Amino acid sequence: MVSWDDFPVLTKEDDSYTHLPFSGWFLMLGWAAGPFHARRRPGSLNDILPSREILSGEDEEWLYEMANEYLAPLGIPPVPRGYAWFLARPAGIDSDEALWRRLNDTIDELGGLPGLDGEAYAAAAYPVVAEAIRRLY
Repeated sequence: MVSWDDFPVLTKEDDSYTHLPFSGWFLMLGWAAGPFHARRRPGSLNDILPSREILSGEDEEWLYEMANEYLAPLGIPPVPRGYAWFLARPAGIDSDEALWRRLNDTIDELGGLPGLDGEAYAAAAYPVVAEAIRRLY
């Protein structure tokens, strides 16, 4: 079984990867892409979140808790602390915007995301997202 530890570490900036914002949704995308198409780079949440405010330990704990609560019902293990996550851009996609556009178009081609809430949404969205990621590569 795959674990987060199987995801290779980026040791330097690499502009062929798109940064995944820190949330359960984007971590789900990284997990669906797997170690062949996603990477991690050491960094605290204060390093990777687009905020000017420094997070307290309590804030950081809450963000990890929220992300992991989103992932758990999908059978995705808790994300390890201390990393920023990245998704490789497929051939022919040369910008973050183009990647997100292509991913959204592929999701739409698959029938779109479910009109549900909470855990039911994540559980129904994950297979669609995983198939969209598979088609991208």
